[in-house]
Amino acid sequence: MACLPRWVFLAALSLLLVGAWPEAVQAQDPITINEARDEPLGTEVTVEGTVTRAYGSYARVQDDSGPTGASAIVLRQTSGSNSSAFQSDIADGTIQPGTTVKVTGTTSAFNGLFQINNEDLTDYTVQGQGSPPSPQTVTLPELAQNGEDYESELLRVEGLRFLSASGAFENGTTYTVEDGDGQPLEFRVQDGSETAIGGAPIPGGVFDFEGVLGQFNGEGPGGDEPDEGYQFIPVRESDLQPSLSFSFNRLFAQAEEGDGPVSVQVQVFNKETDRTVSVTAEVGPSSTADGTDVMGFQSPQTLTFSGTDPSPQTLTLEPVDDSEQEGVERLEVALSSEDGGISSPSRFTLWILDGPAAQGPIVAGDSANVLLDSLRQRYGDPPTIGYGPARDTLYRRVYNEQDTVEAIYSGLQVVVDPDGGDASDQALDQGVNTEHIWPRSKGAENEPALSDMHILAPAHDAVNSARSNYAFGEIPDSDTDSWYFEDESRSTTPQNGLELWSELDSSPAERDNRRFEPRHSKKGDVARAAFYFAMAYPNRADLSFLETQRETLLEWHEEDPVDATELRRTLSQGSYQGNIPNPFVLDSTLADRAYGEEVPGPEVISIQNAREQGGGRTVSVEGVVTRVGDDGPYIQDQTGGLYIFESQGVFGQALGSSIEKGTRLEVTGTLTYFNGLLELTDVPDDGFEIIAQDESLPAPTTLTLGDIAASGENHEAELVRVENVSIDADGDDTFRAGSSAGNYMIQDGTGSLTLRIPSGSELEGEPIPDRATFQGVLGQFNGAGPDADEPDEGYQLLGLDAGDLTAELPGETTVDVTRSFGDPSTGDSYRLVALPGQVDQALASTLSGEAGVGWQAYWDDGSDQEPFIKFDGSDQFDFRPGRGFWVLSTSDWSVQTTIPTVDVQNGATTIPLHDGWNIISNPLPRNVPWSAVQSANEGTLQALWDWDSGSFREASTFVSAAEGEAFYVLNDQGLDQLTIPLSSSEGTTANAANESRTTRAVELVAERKGRATARVEVGEHPAAADGKDAQDLAAPPSRFASLSLSARAPFAGAAPERQGRLARDVRPTGTGGQTYTLELRADTTGPVTLRAESLPQSPQVDVALVDPANGRSHDLRTDGPLTLAAGPDPSRIQLLVGRSSYVTSETRERLPESLTVQAPAPNPFRNQITLKYALPETQDVTVAVFDLLGRRVRTLAEGRQEAGPHRVNWEGTDASQRRLASGTYFLRVSTDEKQHVEKVVLVR
Repeated sequence: MACLPRWVFLAALSLLLVGAWPEAVQAQDPITINEARDEPLGTEVTVEGTVTRAYGSYARVQDDSGPTGASAIVLRQTSGSNSSAFQSDIADGTIQPGTTVKVTGTTSAFNGLFQINNEDLTDYTVQGQGSPPSPQTVTLPELAQNGEDYESELLRVEGLRFLSASGAFENGTTYTVEDGDGQPLEFRVQDGSETAIGGAPIPGGVFDFEGVLGQFNGEGPGGDEPDEGYQFIPVRESDLQPSLSFSFNRLFAQAEEGDGPVSVQVQVFNKETDRTVSVTAEVGPSSTADGTDVMGFQSPQTLTFSGTDPSPQTLTLEPVDDSEQEGVERLEVALSSEDGGISSPSRFTLWILDGPAAQGPIVAGDSANVLLDSLRQRYGDPPTIGYGPARDTLYRRVYNEQDTVEAIYSGLQVVVDPDGGDASDQALDQGVNTEHIWPRSKGAENEPALSDMHILAPAHDAVNSARSNYAFGEIPDSDTDSWYFEDESRSTTPQNGLELWSELDSSPAERDNRRFEPRHSKKGDVARAAFYFAMAYPNRADLSFLETQRETLLEWHEEDPVDATELRRTLSQGSYQGNIPNPFVLDSTLADRAYGEEVPGPEVISIQNAREQGGGRTVSVEGVVTRVGDDGPYIQDQTGGLYIFESQGVFGQALGSSIEKGTRLEVTGTLTYFNGLLELTDVPDDGFEIIAQDESLPAPTTLTLGDIAASGENHEAELVRVENVSIDADGDDTFRAGSSAGNYMIQDGTGSLTLRIPSGSELEGEPIPDRATFQGVLGQFNGAGPDADEPDEGYQLLGLDAGDLTAELPGETTVDVTRSFGDPSTGDSYRLVALPGQVDQALASTLSGEAGVGWQAYWDDGSDQEPFIKFDGSDQFDFRPGRGFWVLSTSDWSVQTTIPTVDVQNGATTIPLHDGWNIISNPLPRNVPWSAVQSANEGTLQALWDWDSGSFREASTFVSAAEGEAFYVLNDQGLDQLTIPLSSSEGTTANAANESRTTRAVELVAERKGRATARVEVGEHPAAADGKDAQDLAAPPSRFASLSLSARAPFAGAAPERQGRLARDVRPTGTGGQTYTLELRADTTGPVTLRAESLPQSPQVDVALVDPANGRSHDLRTDGPLTLAAGPDPSRIQLLVGRSSYVTSETRERLPESLTVQAPAPNPFRNQITLKYALPETQDVTVAVFDLLGRRVRTLAEGRQEAGPHRVNWEGTDASQRRLASGTYFLRVSTDEKQHVEKVVLVR
């Protein structure tokens, strides 16, 4: 125990008596160990806990505060001012398991292990003696998934066995243990200052471990991340408790059909009594072979053992030659017993081959995606054994041929004794290390991919380094910069045996263009390894990397087929990884079937799944863009949110244009952390796809600032809503953006947080309100730097859009509005008017003069018959919240007043609705996007219509009635009221989302006197119904319109009369074309021009107007606008849209009864004149030009022509193409039954 010197104690006492003890050295209040672990490294903390293990210079201290019900810390005292006392206290038992201590010191990390180290220990106090906490019983899979939660805690793990270890423990050595299912974990015997187990015998069978969990992630001092490298740290022999168990003597064997029997022994361990025990061997359910494929073994088979040291018993399995070509079959025999545990190997696998390099179909399917899905279900994401054990197994078992290991690229051979020391060290001492055939930086950086033996191979260290992370490729000898064979490298071309050399082209400046070519005999091997990795880890693999070499690898796969050695190795590798071999080695047809056309994209996973995978993983996710910043968008799905940090390349170019709020996006990239915020980065140019546009955004989660402080990680990058926060403007009148100037402190009574205004925010320069409601995305900046995930703090509300902050409403709404009217004698001079707020005022009181003389007003009750109610002085003509009227006045309508602001509850207000058409107004003192209103109401709202200068137009903004505005909307959903949200909602209309998929779309505009006053849209959509649906848009009432254009609903009988006119008519796809009946009406008779505002992009889609009065067809693509007469009586016009054959056929049905000829135009003409005519049926036709003397000067058309419209052009030339003189000429159209002559004037 540490004690203060007497003079220090007396000095401290005198300071306390005069109240002068410096505040900085006052004792800290203890916090829990879990809280200490959450603090940034380098923080001084005081913790209390119970010692679980202590030896030499080390102690583990644990309390009950962590996610497992415990949390622990390591105290390391190999040196430092307190080390001697600390070591003495351990040596004399003052500190032992069960001791409670109070510790003050500065935290640090060593290769991921959380500790207080040497001089960082400020003080410790022994508080008492008791019993150590009970160990937590866990399994190796739990530790593999959640090792960080158990770090340094006291655990119990049952049924373990050492893998390839015997004799006595050596200090400073790492061993591997595994459970009965083959799940491995490192078992580290530290040096003598931390453990007393050195020199103790290694258990030969199953044992239970009761001790602490350590960590060594290889990142060195200060390396807190990644969370991997967990290992058992035994302290004393009692931490290992042997138990009775059974196992096979080997894991697997390979045999060809008909080649003779294979034997495997079953052995028993730690049998210390004479009682008889038994174990049962039985064919497992996951076998692809069964008992009929072997002789000599009857499943199940029970074996018994007697005595204290019984001999192993032998099972014999003889593969039967069934003459069927099945490639490779797998027979798994598993052990079970009620008398003891099952040690590893608990399963024996017999691989049964049709031949040395047997091939056979393993998965059906012709579609690459279907095939890969099937392969991933059976072969994807195998249970790997850890990088250290994998390398050891590689050199000791898989690549070891009679104590010799050969490097894959250069063929260098080194000696490795399987029964000697660390096999990896043996190889490394001779210049051979481990190559990742699929480079770590391209997706194999982290477990389990890191240690997947199907992509690991021995390599000469110089060649491994030279290969780097370059793609494979064929290199012309003249381009080769370096050649490698055995341990030799050269820059000049070898004289012979070129196929034995590997080659490197390192000249290209761009790394992506550099290539590595293995020796010929290994080209197929690396190809199949690459195909395997892309299949097994689609959300980790950089698939664009595979695409750059795909065709070359397919060629190598064909040129260098699977041989017996490669097949044997993949079965060996698979035996250590859950019996999952490389399927591209088992079935040579898979490579071309899966990757013959292209590399299919990775499987899309949920955002929550991506967040659980964490940094370093390559993933594909899909979500809706909720906000777009300068450096990338935020996306969200049903499970969570994610920030995409990518402003470069094709993706960056699409930001703010095709990638915007409401875009549904599928994107692939690599997950990284930046100051706590999880980001998806490094999006390839072909790594994203825009699925849809204008989708509804998810509803934000309403939180308090206190909620965010407590559980912000659960909502990171998601849309959130925080109501009624106060903003500390820090002296600013308007928002500043970027750097620290864009940070503002906000409070809501439950806590405080930062409101962040990033660079490029629409809020920059906007006035700062005292109080506001925030609705936007939640970010994070914990100050821990790049790659830092923790601590979970520093959350920020990100103000990106102007609508992300909504100022609290004032108590009163100020109105200052004046509306003027046009000619009182015309209907288009009427105006739609309204007042805002909690208004209750007679309409008549706001107008001058007498009703019916100086002004007139109407209200629309929504009915089909006589809906317009004329002013009658009743309270129906009082202004109320949401109500509006048609008004016409001989003088201006002017209102200046203040009105109490309308009541708002839960961020919204409501106004009443009736069925059918409604005149509505926005009672709020601010504008609201109509998309926000649509999102806030159930069902599918129709469009909002604004009245402007005598015609309606679709409105995207529900303008406040403070401007005197009222609107039309159709209530066809049976709503009693309309909810109007206070702030901008996160929704968009379903119609808007559907428009992006509309085909054969046409927009027509009707113009009079050069002004567009009416329009109609038609088109087709795969989701459209034959009847009325959300795709269609009803046209508003046209009573007061000077000009209207609409489509007659094809479902007129199924809709009320006032809903039978459509502003947008969308019909199902799958037909040759559509015929739309348009209705055109004008308040006075005169010419009206119809022109196409937009036409289908495909030139294969014809668009024509047909006037039923004369059957004439007008091609909108080639003929341009059409001018015709319109008046108060509606004119009906047919619009034909579709394939040429459809339009021609429909036109014929409307053919004239006899020859019709349109007046040639232009007339007079200078360069060319066009004559159009229509035939009622197929017949002979001659079109000729005559002069004033009756001489034929030119024949323009002659021969048999089909019924329908035709046209000819004349350039003012004779039959010899000579230009004719100015003058009068005649165009004559002659048929079998009729002639028609038109006079034209040529002007030179």
